[in-house]
Amino acid sequence: MKKTRLLTTLLTACAILSGCVGAELDNAERLMKRPDFARAKAAAPEWCRDALKTINYLEMELESQ
Repeated sequence: MKKTRLLTTLLTACAILSGCVGAELDNAERLMKRPDFARAKAAAPEWCRDALKTINYLEMELESQ
């Protein structure tokens, strides 16, 4: 149950942050600095890796516009 809640929280944060065009675009780094990131990474390493790569790609797309 805790893993599901943590992953849901991380996914929600990713979804919210990916829509912030005017904000500073280093959200993957900011998320990795969270105190609960180690637990998220341990619970779902592939999911975290994919989410962070997606965030980086989308931020790169926004910056190129």
